[in-house]
Amino acid sequence: MRTATISKKDIIKTAIIMIEKGDKITFSIISRKMKITSQSLYNYFKNQKELEYAIVGTVISSACTIAQAKTFGKSGHDGVISLSLMFRKMGVRHINLAQFVISHHRTNQYKIVTDAFNELKVLLDRMLESYIESDKLLKASRLIRSLVVGDILNVGTGWFKSPEVRAESSFVEMLNLSLNALKNS
Repeated sequence: MRTATISKKDIIKTAIIMIEKGDKITFSIISRKMKITSQSLYNYFKNQKELEYAIVGTVISSACTIAQAKTFGKSGHDGVISLSLMFRKMGVRHINLAQFVISHHRTNQYKIVTDAFNELKVLLDRMLESYIESDKLLKASRLIRSLVVGDILNVGTGWFKSPEVRAESSFVEMLNLSLNALKNS
């Protein structure tokens, strides 16, 4: 075993890499990968569940940071589409990680998760505020999240493989139709 100093960030990064490869994560598997004892992980996380939610919070927060940078300066309908596409592309590109995050129930038990979901809500609401009336924000936000998550899972697991219709173009069309219907309701 190594005696080098590790950090929460190192552990989370190692676990994320393992999830991306499709590996199962447990304290014993992570510790073997990091060449440390599994007991040393308890210095950073109370249990496996706390580590998993630290991963969820880290992934959501990182995705928000990337999406915010990539959609900087965009607003209105085009901004909403851009932001939605950005989250969809990240999820499809990192399907194992997306499935891991989606499989965890939303909770306020862990600050990192609460902060990450608040960050996501603020990012999405700011983009929507320039396009959707305030009384329809919650519905629009739910609509976008449902379409993005659904498309990530369907495309990422191979359900949307049709030569007639590209998955991304059908996603944009569904998003446009749904947003326009909500806006005009």
